[in-house]
Amino acid sequence: MSAKTSELSETRDIVCPYCNGNLTVSINCMSMPCSHCNKHIDIKAVLSPSAEKGKSSVEKRRLHCFKCEKEIFADEKAFAVICKYCSRRNDLSDYTVKSRLGTNLETHGTLYLKKKGKIEISNIQVGDAIIQGKVKGNLKAVGTVEIMKRGEIYGKITCRKLIVNNGAIFDGSVEMLDAEPNHS
Repeated sequence: MSAKTSELSETRDIVCPYCNGNLTVSINCMSMPCSHCNKHIDIKAVLSPSAEKGKSSVEKRRLHCFKCEKEIFADEKAFAVICKYCSRRNDLSDYTVKSRLGTNLETHGTLYLKKKGKIEISNIQVGDAIIQGKVKGNLKAVGTVEIMKRGEIYGKITCRKLIVNNGAIFDGSVEMLDAEPNHS
């Protein structure tokens, strides 16, 4: 394994532990998919393998690809994962939103819609959602949707758990998913 540091560009050259492909990564990079084999690499473990030896395997999140819906796994600390079946990038980031119109939103992370925030999108797919503003569109969450006081949702909600707080507005339909979550 090569762990050469380039001071000018602040990058390091590493070797993928799965396919032995050569990669150049930022010195601040913690994890990423290999550009050769698409397997997720824990950069920290590659750069200092002795520190990781006594540690158990990396915590994994189990989720389903947004495109092909097949089960995939991602490191707990990853920000995205490439589906090994259809090569689709699946976002794992949390989003705090003030306003979003037109573009669909897909993340396995948590959506936080701020007070006075507004989302008008036909389809939203998230891990969990905490709604303090107004949503017009269909919201699908793998886990929990919580509509806070003064939060509003107009459309279909699909989730495992729905919490509607006093003072919240929900006008639409609900589809409850099976109790077994498929993320985390």
